[in-house]
Amino acid sequence: MRKKAILAILAAFVFLGGPPVHANSRITADEVRDLPTLKSFVQSAKAYMENTRTVADMARIKDIFRDEEGPWKSDDLYLVTMVRNGSILTHGDDPTADNKYVLAVEDERGRPVVRNLLAAAERGGDFVNYTVDGTDRVAYATKYVSGLTGQTLVMIAGFSQDLSSVPVDIEPLPRPEVTAAQVVDRETLATFVKAASKAYQDAMITPGLQDLANTKNAFRQEGGDWRTGEVYVFVISTDGYTLFHGAQPIRFEGRKFEDIERRDIHGVPYLRELLAAGEAGGGFVEYMFDNPAIEGDEEIGSLKVAYATGFTLPGRDQVFVVASGFYPDS
Repeated sequence: MRKKAILAILAAFVFLGGPPVHANSRITADEVRDLPTLKSFVQSAKAYMENTRTVADMARIKDIFRDEEGPWKSDDLYLVTMVRNGSILTHGDDPTADNKYVLAVEDERGRPVVRNLLAAAERGGDFVNYTVDGTDRVAYATKYVSGLTGQTLVMIAGFSQDLSSVPVDIEPLPRPEVTAAQVVDRETLATFVKAASKAYQDAMITPGLQDLANTKNAFRQEGGDWRTGEVYVFVISTDGYTLFHGAQPIRFEGRKFEDIERRDIHGVPYLRELLAAGEAGGGFVEYMFDNPAIEGDEEIGSLKVAYATGFTLPGRDQVFVVASGFYPDS
């Protein structure tokens, strides 16, 4: 592929010293041709993220960065955003790499490529050489400050390495007063969601978002404290974009509800009501919805009870809506 050849050529520029690098221009992924344009591409992404200031825009980043028709991805040149401890926030090519802790990843020559990328970012931005499938390549990494959270994070492009074998390690979170398996009524549901909201908020305000990846992974662990069967947590913006989904991240994260005005068979606009409840600080919504555990309810649905609450970050007024639900008749 053309982009693979370009990435290989970029490494040669590094070894030879390369031309002077300037990052004043704003370019797209398919315009990357050499070291200066690779750096400019990363600087463009840095500026984009530093001007991304709403919860909805932050939620859309995954979809935007993975769009083959958009400005941020071309063949195997894509963006990776990373926490400074080595956990991935957004991988522009492989959704399953999101939230993996990759600090120990080495290239096939044994070079600590992720550590080198993080060190390059700490230097204010620099190139890193690595090898994949016998081909020498180069990536560029720099720091940026999130326009939404104010946290310092890392932006990378040119890093294209298979991370599928990296395990998902989970450090247990403090056990909530009510676990997902213990949700049986409105009271236990509300207690569970409030605990999830507090845990997610705490992760969002840790220095450099260093606890966020582990919190997300813990929330997705089937049979764990935060997910059992149809009881799971999701986090959305007040206009319906999904930041986190405890059951189906690849399907929902980064996207808006397909029909935010959707109503159940009784005319309840449950998505709108759920968002309003979260923005108001907490509330229940009852509606009819398909229960995967029940055959034959696809058309009319089964009674579902959801609870939503919300939180903001210090100094910010954007609301993160946190919600979950259960089927009382199951």
